[in-house]
Amino acid sequence: MSGVEDHGSDLSEPSPEVRIGTPERRAAEVALEVHLSEKRLDSDEFERRIEACEQASNQAELLRIFADLPAPHPEMPSSAAPPTELEDDIPPVAVAGCLALGLGLPVAIVLGWVYGTWWALAVPVAATVAMAYIEHLRKPPRSPIESRDPQPSD
Repeated sequence: MSGVEDHGSDLSEPSPEVRIGTPERRAAEVALEVHLSEKRLDSDEFERRIEACEQASNQAELLRIFADLPAPHPEMPSSAAPPTELEDDIPPVAVAGCLALGLGLPVAIVLGWVYGTWWALAVPVAATVAMAYIEHLRKPPRSPIESRDPQPSD
């Protein structure tokens, strides 16, 4: 390729070993078409770069084709695994409620049996209800539901 240098600091520092496939090559071709339509490339240079896209086997080779061009560049998938969402796990108040009931009820039954304090059965249940209500108060209110029958825009 004529005049194309590797400006690794200008691009998103790809991992040279990450292989590419058809979707990445098509994204690169679309980006090159934008550059052709904006007259940054002539048709000969465009054809050379399209051929280079077809021959590229990893992210570094593909992004090197765009080293001397401004945005748009093809989007490359991240080589890192996406972060897992912890918020989909069991909420802490549910864990605390289960512990309060699971540990509190047996203790309350023993206290009721040994000392005759059967009112202690209400303590773990009340604690669980109180924790659930406090968690409900801490959450931000939901946004109002938009109209179920959207108006067609003219």
